[in-house]
Amino acid sequence: MLVWVVGLSVGISQLGLAVDEDKLEMPNIVLFFIDDLGWADLGVNGSTFYETPELDKLAKGGVNFTDSYSANPVCSPTRAALMAGKAPQRLGITQWIHQPSKIHLQSEEVTLAESLQKHGYVTGYIGKWHLGEKDEQMPTAQGFSWMRAVNRAGQPASYYFPYNNKRKGGVWDVPDLDGGKEGDYLTDVMTDLAIEFIDENMGKDEPFYLNFAHYAVHTPIQPPMELVAKYEEKRKRMYGDSATPKIVDRYGTYSRGRQDNVDYAAMMENLDMNVGRVMAHLEKNDLLEDTLIIFTSDNGGLCHSRKSSVSCNLPLRSGKGWMYEGGIRVPHIVSWKGKLVPRVCDVPTITMDVFPTILELAGLPLEKEHHLDGESMKAAMMGEKSAVLDERFIAWTYPHRHGNGHRPSHAIRKDGWKLIRFESGLRYELYHLLEDMGETKNLAFENSKKVAEMDELLTEWLEETTPETPIFK
Repeated sequence: MLVWVVGLSVGISQLGLAVDEDKLEMPNIVLFFIDDLGWADLGVNGSTFYETPELDKLAKGGVNFTDSYSANPVCSPTRAALMAGKAPQRLGITQWIHQPSKIHLQSEEVTLAESLQKHGYVTGYIGKWHLGEKDEQMPTAQGFSWMRAVNRAGQPASYYFPYNNKRKGGVWDVPDLDGGKEGDYLTDVMTDLAIEFIDENMGKDEPFYLNFAHYAVHTPIQPPMELVAKYEEKRKRMYGDSATPKIVDRYGTYSRGRQDNVDYAAMMENLDMNVGRVMAHLEKNDLLEDTLIIFTSDNGGLCHSRKSSVSCNLPLRSGKGWMYEGGIRVPHIVSWKGKLVPRVCDVPTITMDVFPTILELAGLPLEKEHHLDGESMKAAMMGEKSAVLDERFIAWTYPHRHGNGHRPSHAIRKDGWKLIRFESGLRYELYHLLEDMGETKNLAFENSKKVAEMDELLTEWLEETTPETPIFK
C-alpha cells in the first residue's frame, strides 16, 4: 500500500504553473507506502463500512487515479519495484520473501533513495522493508541514512506495545520503540517518528526524502480497542445478525462478500487519522502548499482465502495474491494544494512509475537505465495527453502458488482489455475492463484473435524481463 508526499518547488515552472522564481528550491519528499490496502477500502472509492475522511478529502482535493496498479499481487516484489523502478522478475523477487532467505534486493541496484541522495537529499526510512533481513540488506545499505522501526520480517509481531511476540522470535519484533508504554499503538507511534523526522530536517539547506512504510493494515489484525465498539454497532445497524456472504471463485476458493470486519475497520480509521496527522503537521509548518501528496498500496486487499479473509474488494474481483483486479488495482491519489486541479484520472499507472515521476517533478534528470520499466506520471497528473502512457501495456507475473489458493499466472492490460493466463486449469480469461471492471464475463472464447494478440505481447514481455540465469539459485 503507498502514500508519497513530495514537497515541491523545484521543477514547478516546468509544469506550466505560475511561481515566484526566487522561491524555487529542491523539494522535500515524504513517501507513505501502505501495506495490503485495497482499492475499495477508501470511502472515495466506494466503501460504506470503513470510514476514511482524511483520505477522501485528499482524493477530492487532488487527482484520484482510478486505474493504478501494484507491480505484483504480493508485497516484496512490489516493494522491490518501487525502490528500483524495474519489473520484479528483473530483480529476482517474484514472491513475498520468507524469512530466513537468501533472496533480497541486490546492492548493485540503484534505488530511488540513492538517486536522490546523490543530489543532496537527506534520506530516511520508517516501517516495513521486507527486501532482506541481514544488516547489509536493510534500508541503510540502499541509500537511506536514517532508519527507524524497521524489522526483519514482512509484518509486525504485534501492533501493541512492546510490539513483540516471544513465540515468533526477534525477526518479527519492531525495533527502536523501547521507550513506549502500555497502551501505545504501533501506527500512532510510527507517525510520531515521521513527524520527528520532518521536524529535524525542515528548514535546512538540504531537502529530505522520507519513505514511510506503515505496517498497517497487514495482519495481525489488531485494532486500537477504543474504536471496536463503534464498528460493532455499525455492523449491527447495517447487516443485523446476518452471516458474511462468501463468493466462490477459481480453484475452489472463495472471497469475502462484503466489508464487515469490525477490527479491520478500526485499523482503517486509525490509519486514516494518522495520514491526517501528517497532513496537519505539514500545513501547520507552511509546507502543504509546496507538497505533492501521492497515496497508494503494495497490493490489493486480503479478501480471498480458503480459510479466512479480512476485507472485501467488491466491485473488484478477488484480492491479494491473485491477478484479478482486486489483487493488483490499488488506491492512488495525487494532491498538490493550490497547484493541481482536482480530477478523476483513469490513465493506467503501475508501481515502477513512481521512481521517474519523483525525479521529473523534482527537476532532476531521468535515469532510464535504473527505472527501466517505469514512466513518469507527470502528464497524467496535469491532465495532459501522453502517448507513452496511453499507448503502452502494463503486465504482471506471479509464477507461484499462494496460501489463499492461487496457482501460477500472468496478466497483461492494454487499451482497456485484460488477459490473464493461468498455468493450470482453464488457461485464458479475457475481460474488457471499461465495461466489466468486476471481471464477471470471460470473453476469451469469443475473441480468440484478441487473446492471441495479447498473449504474444505477454510472452515477449516475460522473455525480455526474466533473466536467463536466475539471480537467486
